[in-house]
Amino acid sequence: MKTTVATLMAASVLAASIDLAHAPDGSGPKFEDNRNRAALDAMHGKPAPELAVKSWINSKPLKLADLKGRIVVVDFWATWCGPCLASIPHINELQEKYGAKGVVFVAVCAVKGSEKMAETVKKHGMRYAVALDTGEKGNTFAAYKADSYPDYFVIDRKGKLRWGDVSNGDVEKAIEMLLKEKE
Repeated sequence: MKTTVATLMAASVLAASIDLAHAPDGSGPKFEDNRNRAALDAMHGKPAPELAVKSWINSKPLKLADLKGRIVVVDFWATWCGPCLASIPHINELQEKYGAKGVVFVAVCAVKGSEKMAETVKKHGMRYAVALDTGEKGNTFAAYKADSYPDYFVIDRKGKLRWGDVSNGDVEKAIEMLLKEKE
């Protein structure tokens, strides 16, 4: 079940108080249901957790501090996740469309099944930065309060987490909203 931005805004005084650029008419990005919603909402508007990842593919190692001034989309995915694999062409298209505008996609691969990460990246033609999460259960996954695969988190140009648990179909809407903001 998807939760609309309007529903979240009505339920979240915090979100309204920190200007998350949610469109009041509900036209902003939609969110997946998230068991950690209150904890995730508390993270919005604050510096995004660092990426605790390794084994980079398609990129040199990236740190969020080095990406300030850019919009970053963190894509939590897994090699065994059908919806994750199905979303790759869409994310490739978004990377191509928005990369020159300062948008960076970072796919954080789940530890489980990670032995197939390089093979999966090649087989499915992923054309954006990919890295392996660290820790037994995924340190970055836990830090972002993610709860499923795929799961998308959007970080603004100042390095603040603006939206977490965004549905795949609304990643572009979130990007467009942030591109309209002045730096």
